[in-house]
Amino acid sequence: MPKQEKKSMSWLLQYLKPVKGRLALLLVMLLTSTGLQLLNPQIVKRFIDTAAGGGILTSLIQLAAFFLVVAVFNQLITVAVSYLGNDVSWRATNQLRGDLLKHCLRLDMRFHNVKTPGEMIERVDGDVTSISNFFAMFIVQVIGSFVLLAGILGFMFTVNIPIAVVMTVFTLLSILFMVFIRNLGVQSSKNEREASASLFGMIEERIAGIEDVQANGHVPYVMNRFYKLMRIVFLKGRRAWILRVIPWNTTVILFAIAVTAVLLLGVHYFMQGAISLGTLFLIYQYTQMLNDPIEMLGDQVQEFQKAKSGMLRSRELLALSSEIKDGDQEWLPDGALGLEFEQVNFSYNEDKPVLRDINFKIKPGQRLGIIGRTGSGKSSLSRVLLRLYNLDSGVIRVGGKDISELSLQALYRRVGMVTQDVQLFDGTLRDNLTLFNQEVSDDMILETTDRLGLRQWIDTQPKGLDTHLTAGGSSLSAGEAQLFALTRVFLTEPSMVILDEPSSRLDAATEHLLQSAVDQLMKQCTGIIIAHRLATLEQVDQIMVLGDGRILEFGAREELANNPNSHYARLRITGREEELA
Repeated sequence: MPKQEKKSMSWLLQYLKPVKGRLALLLVMLLTSTGLQLLNPQIVKRFIDTAAGGGILTSLIQLAAFFLVVAVFNQLITVAVSYLGNDVSWRATNQLRGDLLKHCLRLDMRFHNVKTPGEMIERVDGDVTSISNFFAMFIVQVIGSFVLLAGILGFMFTVNIPIAVVMTVFTLLSILFMVFIRNLGVQSSKNEREASASLFGMIEERIAGIEDVQANGHVPYVMNRFYKLMRIVFLKGRRAWILRVIPWNTTVILFAIAVTAVLLLGVHYFMQGAISLGTLFLIYQYTQMLNDPIEMLGDQVQEFQKAKSGMLRSRELLALSSEIKDGDQEWLPDGALGLEFEQVNFSYNEDKPVLRDINFKIKPGQRLGIIGRTGSGKSSLSRVLLRLYNLDSGVIRVGGKDISELSLQALYRRVGMVTQDVQLFDGTLRDNLTLFNQEVSDDMILETTDRLGLRQWIDTQPKGLDTHLTAGGSSLSAGEAQLFALTRVFLTEPSMVILDEPSSRLDAATEHLLQSAVDQLMKQCTGIIIAHRLATLEQVDQIMVLGDGRILEFGAREELANNPNSHYARLRITGREEELA
């Protein structure tokens, strides 16, 4: 076995360790089932020989009853083996699914920017399902097949050596051929999985943007794209299937040759009187039984190729590492946190800088308002502060600590952010407000929502905080969803809050109510407010004006407002961001 393949199997088998008890029970049941399968043809042989020899009816009835009991018992064990095999495989691979999902959630935003959710679902679930199917059948069929083959061939050598030799040669040729070409369809199967992932990614992407698709009449375009991807899946799937069925087709040909040879030898020895009629039947029955495990092994070679492509893709995913390295420092000073950017440079792509030589400092408890034209770098500044991306160069300090040295958990415990897009989950109002944190009390939730103006809406719901929300929040207005996001952040009692366009989805009246609530809630923390509406910035201490990734202006809001030559003052007069150019 190649070194790489050994590593893959060793990596996969580690997921079987937690279910080793069930696995041991499964192997015992497999041995029992195999023994019963070998026993039944011998009962039939005894029955035939007894009947041919004029045996008494009582003995025949006893043999028939014994055969029936063994058959029923064997069927019960077969059902139990199938159930336990699937139970073992799903328990083992569910852990793999969990590891893959956890790993994906920890990968940096550069990875997620180029991967669609639909594609990742296929990677986390689809690839692992192929491994799970192989695991379930491998344990039940492959191991069981080898045990059954050994039992059949071993017993046949006690019956007739020439026939046993023919059967052994057939078995060895079939197994050797399957081992030799076991990887024939792996790459094609991997290509098939990749094509399937692309299809699911396209479907997810188009459904997520269904409003734009329908409003702009893009349904024909989407369907055309869908059919093209479906054709790619079909073509790659057909090629993978053709390569995977070669082992099975080969065993069918070898089996036909082997059966012909065995039956000719069996009839020859029976005609010479060397074996009885019952033994001839036994040879025929064992030959037929020999085909079942060989066919199972052929089927499992196909499943192995699917599973190996899934293993390769899963290992490739787990081998990816996030460019965001977790720090080891946990401590930050109590209370509001200061913020400092020193010589910060950042770009999503090397040839297009987004933030250039950013330097500023705000004291604990101050509020910074950031304005600038679209694409000036406002949201990018908040993303690097939260370590969603690494800096190209420079240092960001929170509470006097370099954020690259802080653990991500320590940073997120103290720094909260409200983004423009609000994600709502399938769960209760309480779960959505606390993000499933059971330690937040209802009193705290209601007090915070009351101050933010959301309490009245909650009181109108049929079950209050226990009211169920659907994923995506279709039952909420845009303004209510924004209030939800604000409540989430303030329930964590952060020491620094980033509000990215907090009023972008609110009407003027709601914005006014929200502003007073935010002013009150932010008294105990440092605030960074990214805004287009200047009314949102009336209570900030400092103003930063960004343009083309650079700081065009930074200073106290009152000073800039009273300076007619400042960008901020001109913007207040005109109300247009074009003045920032």
